Amino acid sequence: MEIGSRMKLLVILLACMAQVYAQTNTTKTDVNRGQFRKFKPLTFEMLLASEQTRDIYTQELDGQFTKWDFSLLQTFNNDNQFRYFLSTRYVTSQEFRDEFNWFLFELMYRRRNILTQSTHGVNMEVELKNYWLLDETLKDMYGYDGSFIPQVIFNRRYGRGFSTEVKLRRHFYHRNNTDNFTVSKEDRIYLTQSYMFGHRWLANVMVKYQHKMRKGDDLNYRFMPYFNELVDFGPYGPDFSRFPKAKKDQEIVTIHPSMMYFWSRQTLIEGYIETRLSDTYDKRDLETIAGDEFVFGAAVYMTVF
Repeated sequence: MEIGSRMKLLVILLACMAQVYAQTNTTKTDVNRGQFRKFKPLTFEMLLASEQTRDIYTQELDGQFTKWDFSLLQTFNNDNQFRYFLSTRYVTSQEFRDEFNWFLFELMYRRRNILTQSTHGVNMEVELKNYWLLDETLKDMYGYDGSFIPQVIFNRRYGRGFSTEVKLRRHFYHRNNTDNFTVSKEDRIYLTQSYMFGHRWLANVMVKYQHKMRKGDDLNYRFMPYFNELVDFGPYGPDFSRFPKAKKDQEIVTIHPSMMYFWSRQTLIEGYIETRLSDTYDKRDLETIAGDEFVFGAAVYMTVF
């Protein structure tokens, strides 16, 4: 499907969703707050987010990454949930030009209240997720078709405003090649500190740690667009000494501070900045890498019903 046709289809879909949202929101405004049900069998949510992109070689700002996600959450009881998730993306950058993708589809099972703060001092839940990439070009570029992800989540509230959350996650990638460069597994840790104030504002700081595991060392193929600039050709053949290497193990630390505003019971608006603090593939110091990777972004979270 051509980009123009895909975008028209997405615009039509979004217009329909906006109409449903408007009708749902109008209906709910006439209901007394005490009559809202805590238990909803089905919840449909949308996320629209956009942030700046940088060229991986020059670190110059070179475009915009925008995604629109759709999530249908099926709640069976207070402890068990199932989610159907579809993600799309639109990228304008030097590397991807103007590219729209039906990005991925994910199924998730969530088991809640394994531990509760009232009984155990902390809340704990477990998620089992599997996603499938939908674009063949991206499958070839990434070297995998999707991933299975078990995740454990701990959170605790302190008084009325403060809360802490820790997510422990492992990705088992469904590889489609035998290259050393393709990621086989990845561990992630998310640590989030939040503070609610003024009834509508939420200050949030998330730190993400990633440990990517590959089969072995190889060239970093993300830099292939700069092959001629990085590889020297001499009388004895090409010299790859300046070409970035992809080692078997890679560790990345990213920080994501944000400010959120609850526009209504159904809509949350977020403004954020994001940057990397370290990357074991990088030889830059902390100050340099934080400045080079710094981007702005914004997001809108909407509950349709």
